Amino acid sequence: MPPTLHSIAQAVPEHVFTADDAETRLCGVFEAQGEDPDLVRQLVRNSGIEQRYLARPPDYYLRERGLTARNSTYHEVAIELGVAASRDALKAAGVEPAQVDLIVDTSCTGLMIPALDVYVANQLGFRRDVRRMPLTETGCAAGATSLAFGSDYLLAHPGATVLLLSVELPSLTFQLDDATRANLVSAAIFGDGAAAVVLAEGPGPSPGLEHLAHETVLFPATQKIMGFDLRTEGFRIVLSRRIPLLVKRELRSCVDAFLKRQGVTLAEIGFFVLHPGGTKVLDSVRDVLELSEEQVGASRRTLARYGNLSSASVHFVVRELLDRGEVSPGQLGLLVAMGPGFTLELALQRGV
Repeated sequence: MPPTLHSIAQAVPEHVFTADDAETRLCGVFEAQGEDPDLVRQLVRNSGIEQRYLARPPDYYLRERGLTARNSTYHEVAIELGVAASRDALKAAGVEPAQVDLIVDTSCTGLMIPALDVYVANQLGFRRDVRRMPLTETGCAAGATSLAFGSDYLLAHPGATVLLLSVELPSLTFQLDDATRANLVSAAIFGDGAAAVVLAEGPGPSPGLEHLAHETVLFPATQKIMGFDLRTEGFRIVLSRRIPLLVKRELRSCVDAFLKRQGVTLAEIGFFVLHPGGTKVLDSVRDVLELSEEQVGASRRTLARYGNLSSASVHFVVRELLDRGEVSPGQLGLLVAMGPGFTLELALQRGV
């Protein structure tokens, strides 16, 4: 039987950061560095984001902090959110912690050794022989990557249970003295949060998705389009304006080829799980795949309420689709996520 999403749970920090907050605070920061405040306001207003959640209160980010202080905060908040999301996902799936055979955890916005999965396993009481797979450098695509690895594991280990955990705190990568457009865009669109997913064979206790197939595409000579530059002061964002252009040039042919190998056409896809990397990228995906606004609605709403959550975003979009009853049993769906590399992750799914 195909691997099936049995439950999905979310956890976000308590600090809400509205669009008005973002406009006021970012204008002050970037105007002091010589940026046009009108441009900052326009960027925030055009982002399509109404609010986001932050690991710390907004004033925290207006003081200089080095990598040590930022990573200490990451350590604390990542464990808190990771444990909460994992506990809720297991409970919703009716799974005891000792039943988990593999945990795949993803994050690219902080460093922990041992990885987050160790802390989750200890606090929730996983077995001593639980398998662990931490993924740290796959960025926004990692939620989809973890789904692919988890599904492969289930196919190789029938009867197993897999927990996927994505925890991202992009706010902690904000650089107060970085006047680049990439840092401005990052500060305007990213939000903090966590998602946990339980994968197992067969139908779960509530509506979910079967994972039918997946594929990864790595584009050559695109290493500098997206990522982080790790420096003494912390993570400095790398975000190229070429991303929407790359999407327009490459996405459709990759999607068509992937679906053809599965014996499916794009016209047969009934729902879409699109990583909401930002308004421009989402618009590009919509246009290239010739989708309606309704078909990108779940991604648009996720972006508006949470911002870009990096690897956790696709799980938030799935939760949005399922909560609103927008997936029918037997209906086919396409997942699309992109990340550093430059990498494209595709998955064919089916409602159950």
